[in-house]
Amino acid sequence: RNEVHWGTSPACGNITGEPSIFAHTVHTMKIRGLTAGLQYYYMVVSDETESPLYTFWTAFPGNETIRFAVYGDSQGDWDDWQTVLWVAQAIEKERPAFVLKPGDLVDDGRNLTNWLDFFAASPFIHNSTVYPVLGNHENYSHLYFSFFSLPFNERWYSFENGPVHFIGLDSNKRNRYRVAQYLWLIHDLQTHDDPYTVVFFHHPLYSSSEHGNTTILQKIWAPVFEHYDVDIVFNGHDHNYERSIINGVTYIVTGGGGSPLYDNGHSPWTVYSEKTYHYCLLTVNSSSLTCEAKKPDGLVFDSFILTR
Repeated sequence: RNEVHWGTSPACGNITGEPSIFAHTVHTMKIRGLTAGLQYYYMVVSDETESPLYTFWTAFPGNETIRFAVYGDSQGDWDDWQTVLWVAQAIEKERPAFVLKPGDLVDDGRNLTNWLDFFAASPFIHNSTVYPVLGNHENYSHLYFSFFSLPFNERWYSFENGPVHFIGLDSNKRNRYRVAQYLWLIHDLQTHDDPYTVVFFHHPLYSSSEHGNTTILQKIWAPVFEHYDVDIVFNGHDHNYERSIINGVTYIVTGGGGSPLYDNGHSPWTVYSEKTYHYCLLTVNSSSLTCEAKKPDGLVFDSFILTR
């Protein structure tokens, strides 16, 4: 017996069961009949085991305010996932409706123990929807695709929430030069006209740190972002924080999710950079986007506002 009990009150008056009769260990449930912009309660029942009561938010209508977090690079083997947990607990206190993860969730995506450790060190995940993209450490593992159920082909995809159109891309070498992804990106940008557009993928086009710029993608993707007025591009890969502005597009490296930190640098395009663990918290309505870069102790060390 595998069920999700859910509803708009803690009583969870609805039950959705898994249709499959085959025994397996990773379960996917599709809940229908949800209303946009509502908080739902849920608990998971598997045989005689019941989870605690959790909540999730459905996607908000375009005229409502949304609040979400972004942070990358949470490979935690080096210190038994303690720093990853520290950052994740800070995010949990924010209660964001959802969280973007620009890659490198684990040290080795082929290692099941890594994934179990990541989920144990990510307590926010019970109450905030998670949208990841592939980093180089995921290694295109079947475990990644088992643990996450993502839109489109799961390697690149888009979705809308509130006044924002979100685009997740695969910047790994296997797909970064794929014509199919490039044409999909252009078509997706052409066919959406939300007040704000946020793109996220793993390898930064612009970085002043250890890995540096992804120069070929600068030539391929940056002109597209500029032409279609993308507002913010979030990346990881370099384990620190850097905000840059190039040709009207804001680029943020947010690789401070718990991996060992890299020294930060500074380039002509750099607005702010710091070697620190952190996450980004965004609040967006139809006329303004506010981004706060926060350390796990709650200190806001960089912030900016974009207006429409």
